[in-house]
Amino acid sequence: MPKTDPTTVRISQGYSQALLSIAASEGLVDQVEEELTALRDVFSADNRLQSFLDNPKVTPEGKRDAISELLGKQVSRVTAAQISLAIEQERGSLLPDIMDHYFKLTAESRKKLTAKVITAVPLSDTASRNIESTLSELVGEPVFLKVSVDPEILGGITVHLAGRIIDGSLKSRLNRLREGLSRKILTEKGEAA
Repeated sequence: MPKTDPTTVRISQGYSQALLSIAASEGLVDQVEEELTALRDVFSADNRLQSFLDNPKVTPEGKRDAISELLGKQVSRVTAAQISLAIEQERGSLLPDIMDHYFKLTAESRKKLTAKVITAVPLSDTASRNIESTLSELVGEPVFLKVSVDPEILGGITVHLAGRIIDGSLKSRLNRLREGLSRKILTEKGEAA
């Protein structure tokens, strides 16, 4: 959850603006956003990483080394360097906020709405373009997809766009079916009594 202290917000914005400037100069804005999206998903899925970064007993070097090992060669040197810098300067606890500000800045720079799309399996380029086109038509504005994979939705797709959630996941459909069947059974049992 983003911190709202004005100083914290200003620091997070500074890091994210620097990251965007470096990524833009290297032509890596989209790649860095994809890398940060995956990392942000890790923070969201398990609060142990945030607790580790917040732990004052762990040295900045220990935090940096652990994050470097976690990231391995999965991220660009631009992303790795900015994350390392934040940790070395004892701002590791702000990484989720820095990422969120980066996402906001990239969305503003594209002049597109950002749609967070969750699928059970990775999307093909064609499927991504079709979803992007469909969503753009739906809202009447250009849309940029930020795709993440979550096998727990079983299948289908979930979209977060402009404050709305479109949940077409198989997990959601199965839950609605289960609830409908439960209501029907309870209603029938109630009428039979």
